Amino acid sequence: MSIIEQNFKENLNQLYEKNKLTLEQLEHFLKRGIQVIDPQDDLKLKFLSSILPKIVIGASKQYISRLKIPYQATSFLAAEFAPKSRRYIYKVPGYPGGGVIKLTGNKRNIGDNVFASTHRILIGYRAILFSVYNLMASKSQIWDWTFFGNHIRSSHSGVYDDLCKLYKQYKQKRDSTFFIIVSRTADSFKKSGIIESYLKKEIAILNQDIRKVIFLTSQEGYDYGSKYIPESDFIKYINTGSTFNLFKALLSLRKDHKIDLILNDGGRIMCNGFKIAGVLGEERITLEPYPGKTLIDPHNYQMLEESTLGVGGSGVDGNELRDSILLYSSPIGDERANTYVYSLDDSKLISF
Repeated sequence: MSIIEQNFKENLNQLYEKNKLTLEQLEHFLKRGIQVIDPQDDLKLKFLSSILPKIVIGASKQYISRLKIPYQATSFLAAEFAPKSRRYIYKVPGYPGGGVIKLTGNKRNIGDNVFASTHRILIGYRAILFSVYNLMASKSQIWDWTFFGNHIRSSHSGVYDDLCKLYKQYKQKRDSTFFIIVSRTADSFKKSGIIESYLKKEIAILNQDIRKVIFLTSQEGYDYGSKYIPESDFIKYINTGSTFNLFKALLSLRKDHKIDLILNDGGRIMCNGFKIAGVLGEERITLEPYPGKTLIDPHNYQMLEESTLGVGGSGVDGNELRDSILLYSSPIGDERANTYVYSLDDSKLISF
């Protein structure tokens, strides 16, 4: 047993003793297990290991193999709203890309770019999921790891080369890979503008042949969407019936398409919905220090209300994310690469 796993188990037991966890939740996490990847010893990637000495995933391979639905993790960046406030925001409204460059102090920090790149490779090698609206906000993007990795290609060439090696290792593991688009109703297809952009060939993921595309939708969504974006060997639909049923869609992804792992890149609102539905396993978030008042006004309380990702003390163990437990935190300069886990309902999700 690794030191990380041992420390996590000790933390779980302490939370149980403090009545922060139920016995059922304690037993769930203990049975669920974790994965600890050492980039140096396990993958022979010494430059990557200098940034991320350990990469931790919040469920064992055995646990993931027994799930009826895909295991899901997210990837976010958040910056402190004010110095030592322990309040973190994930976007600056009104700025391209959610104002990420403002959150990171007007520079592309190595921590987030490396952490996000490894997410895309390790968690997203089977499938990446997003909402149709999130897709359309970045429709020219391919959504792969190089979107982040390219920012360090010149400044940290050794780390970039290691990410290329990591990608090649995981690329060999896939039979088919997928982009999954959640478009719940016909209105989602209409209001998002995806039909018009598809017909103009403006959507990057619909103009590539590396990953197949699966739409998750309802009967009316299927009737409308498939009329303009027809099914093919490359594009599929999962129709959950007269009303959209998320759990039914996830069951089909696992059973019919053999997808066991998903990087949920659907945006904060969608990820919160998945969390409430009890199907989100973990969140992987880079916490950035306060970038300065010239970039974020610490008195802009409307932005705080609209964009808060977490507040210190909200988590089960006092961390920043409500209902979560901080599994592992890795400092990268003044950034922190954090992995948080959520309790799942084994009676509903596990095949016994």
